[in-house]
Amino acid sequence: MISWPAGLSLQREGKIYILPTAAGWGFVLLLVLLLLLSINFENNLTFALTFLLAALMVVAILYTYSNLAGVRLVRATGQPCFAGEAAGFTLQLGSDTGREHQQIQLSWPGSLPITVDLVEQNPVQVELALPTQRRGWCTPPRVKLQTVFPLGLFRSWCYQPVMARALVYPAPLNGVSLPSTAGNTGQGGLVVQSGSDDFSDLKRFQPGMSPQHIAWKVYARGQGLHAKQYAARQDLDIWLDFSAWPEAETELRLSWLCYWALKLSREDRCYGLRLPDQTWPPARGDYHRQQVLQALALYGQVNS
Repeated sequence: MISWPAGLSLQREGKIYILPTAAGWGFVLLLVLLLLLSINFENNLTFALTFLLAALMVVAILYTYSNLAGVRLVRATGQPCFAGEAAGFTLQLGSDTGREHQQIQLSWPGSLPITVDLVEQNPVQVELALPTQRRGWCTPPRVKLQTVFPLGLFRSWCYQPVMARALVYPAPLNGVSLPSTAGNTGQGGLVVQSGSDDFSDLKRFQPGMSPQHIAWKVYARGQGLHAKQYAARQDLDIWLDFSAWPEAETELRLSWLCYWALKLSREDRCYGLRLPDQTWPPARGDYHRQQVLQALALYGQVNS
């Protein structure tokens, strides 16, 4: 169905619209001028040229419309990102007619279009990026499909819904250290740490070591210059607690927790998460990281 909408309020999903482009309006003006000249001079060749160009315009309308008709969005998936980044969406285009479709453009409102061709009845995947500002689920707007093929005289377009969403994590911010109470399981191991009272081992003295740690008794026995190494017991299980910074705003706390979750995951440390409504026991691995990041992204969200 070819329609000539009066405004955006009439644009509905699945309905195809078509209007002249700037070149198309210029072509219409040329036809009017040729028709006036043909009538004024009563020239048969000019009449023939006018009618030939008019027929070409009608054929261009039909071809431009049919080039978009039958194109549909088969599948869509979203990839997670962090707030402030662009969420990626993978859209798969297919054809209901089995015909080839040339120069199909896809775009979000206000973004630059991406042009693809549907040939040999093979679906085509297109990557579109949508900027995000806030954490939570990012639901994309309707995607716009349009084409000016074959002559560029007319533009045909339609809107189709994107049945997918992308999860937006809080933006990771490095602004605080973990509280001393972050590890409270009592299960830990010895970690070398300067300034502790627990003697661990002797190490040959190197430039830059503190002279206060030199083992003078060992040196007096003629065993060379060594420095004392100390160790402290550090918990292996770390808790990321939402209530650790009561003076900070909610979004800032979530960003700090997100940063530490990523940092501890890269270090392959075992950590847990405490939120006011849920608790995740200490663990490690990609699955645990995804669960923690999803919990931070959806914290306080309604109908998540």
